[in-house]
Amino acid sequence: MVISKETRLVITALHKNGLTRKSIAARKIAPQSTICHIIKNFKRGSIVAKKAPGRPRKTSKHQNHLLKVFKLRDRATSSAELAQKWQQAGVNASARTVRRRLLEQGLVSRRAAKKPLLSRKNIRDRLIFCQKCREWTAEDWGKVIFSDESPFRLFGKSGKRLVRRRRGEGYHQSCLVPTKPETIHVWSCFSAKGVGSLTVWPKNTAMNKEWNQNVLREQLLRLVVINGQNAALIVQEWITISQDLVQKLIESMAGRTAEVLKKRGQHCN
Repeated sequence: MVISKETRLVITALHKNGLTRKSIAARKIAPQSTICHIIKNFKRGSIVAKKAPGRPRKTSKHQNHLLKVFKLRDRATSSAELAQKWQQAGVNASARTVRRRLLEQGLVSRRAAKKPLLSRKNIRDRLIFCQKCREWTAEDWGKVIFSDESPFRLFGKSGKRLVRRRRGEGYHQSCLVPTKPETIHVWSCFSAKGVGSLTVWPKNTAMNKEWNQNVLREQLLRLVVINGQNAALIVQEWITISQDLVQKLIESMAGRTAEVLKKRGQHCN
C-alpha cells in the first residue's frame, strides 16, 4: 500500500503524543500493519519509504501508451504480434510483458461478442426506423407483433470445446466434436397479448413455403422421435414465457430506439 509523506508525518505525530498503534489504526488513516511498519522505521530514524527493490521497468509511460494505441487500432492482434510492432518502435519486450502492460491499462482478454455485421444500409435503415418511432409510447408498441426465426442445435455446444484425453485418443468418440450437428429452425412471434405458437420448420424447407398445421405437427413428432425430447423442450420453454416478461420487452422498446439513435445506428449493449 502506498502511503504519502503527509500521512506518515501524521502517524508519527500521533505516536509521539502517546497513542498506541491500535488507537491510530482506529482512526482509519492506514491499516494497523502499515502503521506498525511506519513507527518501526521512525524509531530507526527515518519516515521515508524505501524504494521498492527489483529490476527497473523496461518501458516508459510513453511506450506503454503507444502499445495501448496499437491494441485499440486492432483489438484482435495477438500479444506476439504486438511485441513485434513494439520492437519496430524501439521497445525490446516479450509477449508476456505486452500482456502485463495491457492488463495494467485495463485491457483484459475476453471472448469477442457475436453480433450480426451491420452494413451501411443496415445502419441507415435502423436510424430511419428509430426516427419514425422515437415518439412512440408503450401503448403504441403494444399494437405491434414482433416475429423472428432462430436455429437451435439439438446436441453439443457452439464454439470451441476443450477435452482432456490420453495419447492416441484424438479420434475417440468421447473426444470428438461433430462438424454437422442436427439443427432445427423455429419461428414465432409475440405481442401485448402474449406469445404466439412456435413453428418448427422441417429440414431443408424454405420459410416462404406453405405448410399446414398437420404437416408441422407430424414434422415435430418426427423430430421428437429422432432427437429425444429436445425439440419438445424448446416448444415447452417457449410457451412458459410469462406475460410480464413480454410486457417488459414491449415497454423497453422506447429505450431501445433511443439507444440506437444515440449510437448512430451501431450495435447497442
